[in-house]
Amino acid sequence: MNASPEVICATGLGKSYRQQATPLMRMRELLQGTGDGPLFEALAPLDFSVRRGECFGVIGRNGSGKSTLLKLLCGIVQPTTGRVSISGRALGLIELGAGFHPEFSGRENARINGLVQGLGEAEITRRMPLIEAFADIGDYFDRPVRTYSSGMYARLGFSVSAHIDADILIVDEILAVGDSAFQHKCASRIRQFRAEGGTIVLVSHSVGDIAGLCDRALWLDRGQMRGLGPAREIANAYQRHMMEQHRNAVTEGGSVPAAHDAMPLEQASEWMGRMTLHQGGFDARAKGHGHGGAVVIDAGFHTTDGARAATLQGGESVVLKIRARATRELLAPILGFIFRDANGRNLFGDNTYLTTIESPVRFAAGQVFEAEFHFALPFLPQGRYALAPSVIEGTQEDHVHLHWVENAVRMKVIESPVEFGLVGVPMKTIEQGVQ
Repeated sequence: MNASPEVICATGLGKSYRQQATPLMRMRELLQGTGDGPLFEALAPLDFSVRRGECFGVIGRNGSGKSTLLKLLCGIVQPTTGRVSISGRALGLIELGAGFHPEFSGRENARINGLVQGLGEAEITRRMPLIEAFADIGDYFDRPVRTYSSGMYARLGFSVSAHIDADILIVDEILAVGDSAFQHKCASRIRQFRAEGGTIVLVSHSVGDIAGLCDRALWLDRGQMRGLGPAREIANAYQRHMMEQHRNAVTEGGSVPAAHDAMPLEQASEWMGRMTLHQGGFDARAKGHGHGGAVVIDAGFHTTDGARAATLQGGESVVLKIRARATRELLAPILGFIFRDANGRNLFGDNTYLTTIESPVRFAAGQVFEAEFHFALPFLPQGRYALAPSVIEGTQEDHVHLHWVENAVRMKVIESPVEFGLVGVPMKTIEQGVQ
């Protein structure tokens, strides 16, 4: 590696785009270096550096310029102003598997990717068993990638990238690849990379990720740099700012309701109707584990009238149904679930233990049984989520896992008022004098 303590140095780095440019206008701008139409400044010129061996965070809400900066660092787009110099080999973990040919097998794509990254045939042959083992997709490694699920595709993409030599990793959000076990393996690989002296640039809108993982951080807001310094200080400043933005939106210019004007949360919340969640179907092929005795055969959110929902709103009353089938006699089965975000973090969960503790239910082999959980759907930030249903046998403290399904139902929140934190809690603020 280069002897300089700074491995990334950006000077006046900025990017602008022509608004409402036609394909012909973009071609003329490319060929002649000129263009028409007003400029949109996606990223104002900024100066920063990243030191060798540190984890440098970039935080900001959606549309703040994070992705633009990431593409500039990876060389995907060229800057409009300024320059960025990178000392060492940088690898961008952005769109895992980008460039894979759908008709080629995973092995063939891994080989081609290695050649593109500069590895020789002998080195690719030596690393191929490591790539195959890390991806852990079984026989699919030798099948065309067009037959892959999105999770398998991302697994292969990360595995190939993880076995390419690099000095700097540029990561778009914390990796959310496959099930939780594979996510932990990815996180361990990144931690190992840093322990060996590697440098990481982590782009995220998560306060927890930036404060907990990074040494320093850059805060972007609408393409402008709002702060640069110790990660925890920048994360706290960003969170205070987002809280203030939310407070201003709720009070609508500062008006505060009096105590006697209290109303139901459904009427008071400015968040109602502003979070939309799309729910996928139950994936019967999702990876599961357990000692057997029962199989989870269905799970998902339903509306209160019993219909399985493709789209749900934050704050809406929902019914989560989990159905399983006994493959032997069950003496005290417990159905439960964990709801996770894309980083594998457990957001909430429950099970039927307290419901059946005084009168345990029993089922014969072949019998199908079901549990319902009634609650209001939490307000969640934009992103991807997954439901992990399970069936166990025994008690809360002493039980055996019969069947646990990772990522059985995948969901995506496409719009949300939640700008910070892992979950949003709508509140009505009341301020009154106290004598």
